[in-house]
Amino acid sequence: MRPARTAAALAAALALGGCASTVATAIKITDNDPDLITINREAQLAYEKGEDAKAEALYRSLARRMPTDSETWIRLGNLYARRNLPEDAAAAYQRALLANNTEVRAWHNLGVVRLRQAYAALLQAYANLTPANPLYRQVEAALEHLAQLPLLKEEAQAARARGAPAPAPTTAAAEPPQEKP
Repeated sequence: MRPARTAAALAAALALGGCASTVATAIKITDNDPDLITINREAQLAYEKGEDAKAEALYRSLARRMPTDSETWIRLGNLYARRNLPEDAAAAYQRALLANNTEVRAWHNLGVVRLRQAYAALLQAYANLTPANPLYRQVEAALEHLAQLPLLKEEAQAARARGAPAPAPTTAAAEPPQEKP
């Protein structure tokens, strides 16, 4: 009976995306509660369809039942990042790192969230500074450097489009990363 359950878990994992962490998650899910496979699948589908409230409820349910599953926390963090909830996203990525501190996607996504927060904070500072203020040039230089980062290309363009007093980047930004939170 046990090999059949494991085979079913592996098949479900491959159907969910085929990555190694999904396989480990599916095996863990099957060992604990076969219904969690269904919840995981429904959460993923809701996320892909843009049904954020449903996806959040399902991922939070998975996180409560499997608090040490880094994949669930990464997915929850990605959902929060997409909804522009940076503190919640960062907290979820940090929970993923508590479960697996070598999870590079969680480190990457946490870094991206924190960079975006830093950029937003510096934009606010810049908007409230006058050229006579000693911090003006420092904040302006930091914004210019950050605006050149591929990870912040969209934020810099959006700030300029809103008419925010953000300095334009001095060089063209490279291609954005393939894995965004």
